[in-house]
Amino acid sequence: MKKPLALFMGIVLLAFCLTLPSGFAQEMYLEENRACSYLEKGQVDEAILLLKRKLRRYPNNFDCHLYLGLAYYLQGDFETSMKTLNKVEFETERLEKAKATMSAGKKMEDFSQEDAYLIQGGGLVFTKGRRGVMKFALGMLYRKNEDFKSASKRFSEALKYKYPELEARKQLLVVHCHLKDYKEARKQLDKIIKAGEASDELRFLEGFVGNYLKDEAKAIENFSKTSEIFPEAKRNLATVYYNQGSYDKSLEIWEKILEVEPEDRGALLTAARAYFHLGQKEKAQEYFDKMGLTMEVEKYSPKKMPLILVDFYTEVKFDFQCQALD
Repeated sequence: MKKPLALFMGIVLLAFCLTLPSGFAQEMYLEENRACSYLEKGQVDEAILLLKRKLRRYPNNFDCHLYLGLAYYLQGDFETSMKTLNKVEFETERLEKAKATMSAGKKMEDFSQEDAYLIQGGGLVFTKGRRGVMKFALGMLYRKNEDFKSASKRFSEALKYKYPELEARKQLLVVHCHLKDYKEARKQLDKIIKAGEASDELRFLEGFVGNYLKDEAKAIENFSKTSEIFPEAKRNLATVYYNQGSYDKSLEIWEKILEVEPEDRGALLTAARAYFHLGQKEKAQEYFDKMGLTMEVEKYSPKKMPLILVDFYTEVKFDFQCQALD
């Protein structure tokens, strides 16, 4: 008798929730929304206290888990943030699949009372906006762990769920550079530029991507424009010249760097290689000796060298979607 009675009570509770006035339904989520507002203001400790208090009463409230995961992220506890947000992702996707089977004809009584309630809208995390911030935050966490493939997947899903486009595309741009998928990186860059965005960071990345897509002129142009802003741009400019075989132009830049930083091993090494390819083997060996390298310069002077990728956009301001309702 207990099971039918429990099922009946669950159905009654579900029916009651579904017939609540919209204003009352919103009030049910006031604590989550307040916690979200705390996060927007940087009051992370207050948000955590409020969320944990509600989770003691409603342990499967995925909105609360979502914002708790974001709070841990803001605290710098990335491991706990990842664990929390992965749980939200797994459970909401599980319930979404259950919702699809219900639409296909599966009966309500075939689900647990808890799942039945959640499937019918018992968690605002089903809104696109809140799914978007969940996916974006997971993308940032995977990126921090240098799991760029998983990061790319989450940032693409964040776009699908209407997370602010420019923020998601900037992350995809950098992630695809890490993955050496320069064609996809170029696509993201073009969309960002088309949207009217312009910055020194984007110029640097345009140079970086251009180099690997054989547009050396674009690489030289952009690294030249940003060489006084980013030290890596100046080094990349020298490297592009080196890879072109323009060893004299490359050497000129490395020697200017060495005037300021005479012990810079990267500059010494590449200057030595440039001297070697210019036919000045003794000068090249002198630089090798200065670094304490015992190998012969001709055995350690490739004709191509990789560029430096600066990891831009590591600090983000989340769009928390505090008022997301659909």
